[in-house]
Amino acid sequence: MRLLLTLLWTALLAVPTQAQSSGSGKKNRLIIGFKIGTDAPAREAILKRFGLDAVEARDLGALNLVVVEAAAGKVAPSAFRLMSDPAVFHVEEDFYTNWLAGVGSLHEVPFPTLRSVMADLPKLQSKDATEGEMPWGIARVKAQSAWERTQGDGVKVAVVDTGIDFKHPDLAANYAGGTNVVDSKKSPMDDNGHGTHVAGTIAAVKDGQGVVGVAPKAKLYAVKVLDGDGGGNLSGIVKGILWCADNGIQVANMSLGAARGSIFMRMALVYAKYKGVVVVAAAGNSGGDVSYPGAYEETLAVSASDSSDKIAEFSSRGKQVDFIAPGVGVKSSIPGGGYDRYSGTSMATPHVAGLAALAVSQGASGLAGVKAMLGAAAKPLAGLKPEEQGAGMIDAGLIRKR
Repeated sequence: MRLLLTLLWTALLAVPTQAQSSGSGKKNRLIIGFKIGTDAPAREAILKRFGLDAVEARDLGALNLVVVEAAAGKVAPSAFRLMSDPAVFHVEEDFYTNWLAGVGSLHEVPFPTLRSVMADLPKLQSKDATEGEMPWGIARVKAQSAWERTQGDGVKVAVVDTGIDFKHPDLAANYAGGTNVVDSKKSPMDDNGHGTHVAGTIAAVKDGQGVVGVAPKAKLYAVKVLDGDGGGNLSGIVKGILWCADNGIQVANMSLGAARGSIFMRMALVYAKYKGVVVVAAAGNSGGDVSYPGAYEETLAVSASDSSDKIAEFSSRGKQVDFIAPGVGVKSSIPGGGYDRYSGTSMATPHVAGLAALAVSQGASGLAGVKAMLGAAAKPLAGLKPEEQGAGMIDAGLIRKR
């Protein structure tokens, strides 16, 4: 563990971060990062001295982090005061925000006819995949052209989101478990809809009904880090990433984001990369800068295109964008066994997560290996700048060992 923490710190010092701390101490909930070698008794003594209580079930031990609140009747000390202790290396506010507000929309939008989209892709039509089952985005990334070789069989893909409706007929067969960070006493059932929609694009089963995902035989894991409103604490996001890293997840979809970065989120992503997790993240819907965690180099950031291969007006863009994928009028699963069409970089991201699962099943390993295999299968879209599309749109038929 000491060696791993040293590697994490070295990686963080080598590249710029966008962390923000609470500074003023006005917030009661903080995340404290302790230096290597600070054991549990030493941490407890420091918390007691500052009048802080550890929050139940929020000890992020893999990174030597502890989430704390001010003891009853006391005010939390400022980050500056806490960092004056020689055993503390950093402190951040455990801020709560809506992580979906800037990356995905749950509103139905005008949907291009499948006939018009499929007109340019006749070879993707199949006897056992009806027009109703084949969403236009799945057709656009040419997922079907890879299915004779691989359907992502057994690849472990986590949906770090609002949960998954694991009883949905298009998802139940591929659901393999998960965790509820918001409430550990409950299952990671989706109480919002966002995570279920994302999951369908990744790995809805290929059965001639409903919809089909990019990797219809991948294994889905629900990592519920957001509540029914799409909100969550920074510590919950960090804990979800660590869960993926410690549970053998190979691809993690993060269709969420915030304008605010975090050293501790970055540390969790470095840890996940070290453990072999490929994190695919939404670029954001601001039309401006890429949001976090997508802005970090430890992720594959995805912008959104429409059915005309243009970048969606809402899509964020920047040098951090790695790929572009369909993100307008995307049909997928929703809780209760139904289907709907949503738009956002949240909807583009799971296309790439599914493609990453196909790459892993073809022998790609870790972030660098998957990025290289997907990059070799990507084609730049005409008229778009590199900061709008990265390497371009991935062609699933070209995902293979070289």
